[in-house]
Amino acid sequence: MDSRSLAEQEKDIRDLLRRAERTPVKTSALRRDTLKRLIDLAHSPHSSLKIIAATNFKLFIRDFPELEDEAINAVYDLCEDPVSSVRIKGYAAIVDASREQQKWVKRNADVLVQLLQSDEPEEVTFVKRALMQHLDMDPAVTLGVICDQVVPSDEPLDEEEQSIRDRLRSLVLAFLAGEAKRSLVERHANTLGSPAEDVLVSGMLKAVTRVSPNDVDVIVKDILASLPSFKPSSSRGKELLDVVLAQARATLKSDLPPGSEHGSLQNTRYYLDLASFIATDRRFAHPSHLLRFYYTNLTPKLVLVRLPEEDQAYVIRRVAETFTACDDVANPGNGVDADDDAALRKQFPEICSVLLQQVFCDMKSSYGRPWPACHALVRGIARVRLQMIPSNGMPI
Repeated sequence: MDSRSLAEQEKDIRDLLRRAERTPVKTSALRRDTLKRLIDLAHSPHSSLKIIAATNFKLFIRDFPELEDEAINAVYDLCEDPVSSVRIKGYAAIVDASREQQKWVKRNADVLVQLLQSDEPEEVTFVKRALMQHLDMDPAVTLGVICDQVVPSDEPLDEEEQSIRDRLRSLVLAFLAGEAKRSLVERHANTLGSPAEDVLVSGMLKAVTRVSPNDVDVIVKDILASLPSFKPSSSRGKELLDVVLAQARATLKSDLPPGSEHGSLQNTRYYLDLASFIATDRRFAHPSHLLRFYYTNLTPKLVLVRLPEEDQAYVIRRVAETFTACDDVANPGNGVDADDDAALRKQFPEICSVLLQQVFCDMKSSYGRPWPACHALVRGIARVRLQMIPSNGMPI
């Protein structure tokens, strides 16, 4: 331990820094000794010396590859210092290191993501700022690191580890949907099919099948919906809808177990609502894909009779609005064959026969009957019948 006073130590390191900066040979022994001294000061008992170290690593770290691991670890130690002002300088030093050495971006971004868990709100602001700067430096790599924290680990975790991982995921998603959103939309993921946008879209789609509904909501509505890949009837929109409908299908098997007389849509409704957001509200995918899902999975009478009236009314409303959305789309569009679309329309009166005559009319509560949806179905039948009349006026 250095026995000199703090003032003497500060004077000594400042003098050393001045001499090192004047040295024209970047790899000189003096500059190497200066870096080693800064590494030592990162573990000093004095905060002021640690701050000097944090603010000056950037001047030397690139020139001495044999010391860079030791130096970057010293920076990480500063980020865990007991004193807040030192930690904040440590966050800035991480940014400096990444700017000096591009290869550190990935590792440093990962450290910063972990630091989002800080209990000090003021410090989290600095951590987020540092992450934003890493997005500016290398958006694709930084987004890859961020997405890795959103997708659940394949490794088995104990209860405490799982809780930490879940909390970090929520913090990361809040960052993407909050502070980072503007820069993503305007700069980093604003080009369709760019490396950064592709990394973000692929990572978020992978997470949708493995995270909680609350997190899925943030991913779909607050992040993916803002990206260029998600435009009306887009291929990525169809991919997203397929993922959500696969979740709906799996959840439906739990809500309506095979062989059971009664069930509900208690958990399935969430994914059906989300599918409606994708296909009927925002039209990221053609609504006929969703209509086909209803035809196959929820409109057969053997399924409907097992549901409570509230869920039956829900299915009727969703089928009505989805068919109406199909009518609103001028052409089948991406991934929809015109013949398949025509087949769906031709089948519509038969589907409505089950929904109206065998379900709607049998509802015990007239108050619970979805009358607006009933009217929409009847109008839909009329449109289909009209479309089926050929030019000679003879019905098909």
